Amino acid sequence: MIYISKIIQVLGTTSDSGKTTVAMALCRYYSDLGFRVAPFKAVNMSLNSISIRNDGEISRAQWLQALAARTEPDVHMNPYILKPEGSGKSQLIELGKSKGSMPLNEYFNYLKMHAPDVIKKSLDYLLEHYDIIIAEGAGSPAEINMFGSDFANTFVSGIYNTPAILVADIDRGGVFASIYGTVKLMERPDLLKYIIINKMRGDTSILETGINKIEELTGKKIIGIVKYTNINLPGEDSMNYNNSKLYSRNVAIIKYPHMENYSDFDPLYLFGIGYNYVDKNNVDDILDAKIIVLPGSKLVYSDLEYIKNHGIYEKIMEMSGKSIIIGICGGYQMLGNKIMDPHRIESEQTEYTGLNLLDAVTYYNEKKTARGVTYRLNSKLFGNTSFFNGYEIHFGSVYDQNDAPLNELYGGYEGSINKNVIGTNIHGIFENTEFLEYLFGLKFQNYNSILNNNIDTISRSIISGINEKYLKELIL
Repeated sequence: MIYISKIIQVLGTTSDSGKTTVAMALCRYYSDLGFRVAPFKAVNMSLNSISIRNDGEISRAQWLQALAARTEPDVHMNPYILKPEGSGKSQLIELGKSKGSMPLNEYFNYLKMHAPDVIKKSLDYLLEHYDIIIAEGAGSPAEINMFGSDFANTFVSGIYNTPAILVADIDRGGVFASIYGTVKLMERPDLLKYIIINKMRGDTSILETGINKIEELTGKKIIGIVKYTNINLPGEDSMNYNNSKLYSRNVAIIKYPHMENYSDFDPLYLFGIGYNYVDKNNVDDILDAKIIVLPGSKLVYSDLEYIKNHGIYEKIMEMSGKSIIIGICGGYQMLGNKIMDPHRIESEQTEYTGLNLLDAVTYYNEKKTARGVTYRLNSKLFGNTSFFNGYEIHFGSVYDQNDAPLNELYGGYEGSINKNVIGTNIHGIFENTEFLEYLFGLKFQNYNSILNNNIDTISRSIISGINEKYLKELIL
């Protein structure tokens, strides 16, 4: 049986208004009340995704919201992901599986044909298994140029005519104008029930006259003013990682144009380590780094050429033998001897040379690997190690010739280590406290415990600024 009143959509006046975090807080809030809660986002454009059980792939933001809801992540929580590749193309993920790379018009047409049915089926699946669905929107619901093809916003609440909350960002300025414009321009304003003003830094009493007026003009009730918080959580997409969250020249992350899975480096912030992004504009910073990281890449060949053409390769080679060099996913492939691409997955080149720092060869095939893994550091090298969880998202298989494997998986090995050069396909490797202890010689707390504590703290802070009477009315 479908309880249509139990879908609550969280919309925003703009991107980065805070709807992802507010949705996360609502997941934790209703879970604390004893309900079975699931997050949902119909379409998410993001390079921050994670592999989950059954080899599916969802956005990192919905994974975090599932963690807040204390439930198992599921591909139905995020039926579509668009991963920008540049040049107007994006990889389209549908129900956790890649549909390939498509130019703008092609994936828009694909979504128009398939998204309405897929989104409704995913929502119905969740409604059968959960009491409350917290459905996050995308960008703004008032993008009038997108009407008819915007499947992430009021299309979702319009399926069963369920209520929506609008999150408005006061930190940007012009909050009342953005509220008024959104309400007047959005599709289905009749479904908008309440408004929350987010990221308030000052005295909330100064908003009183404005709140009275905007409620009169829009007919919508403002149910909360949420104070600005600076507690770290994984970002939704690359825009949340434009700058190092905690600066340190000891760790250099090579920020090539198609870098992805930025959330790999969230532990470096939460544990107080810090890092420094290095690109073509600050190449010499590599010479100060004790650890150099080549992260994941959406287009390995293009980013490898970027490294070679902008002096980054020479600086990495200069530090070889002095610093620890780590490659993750695409970065791991770059560290090898060569990459074979007979199907031209990455480029028109069928073979190209890597950095020759690991004795490894990568072979690309047409099937994408997306899976969660349980692993531990190679016990022959690191002693009595513990098992941790991570995930893989990549095209291609890496075959190491003579280097020692970095990790042990159930039934095999993974990764490579040759003195101070390390490669792995496992995202989340920096969540492994034993690996961090090896790199930095320090003891660290459990990462998931820190993350859960941060979810609790920021959720309590958000809910404290909202009148709970109205949150409870939404589920009656």
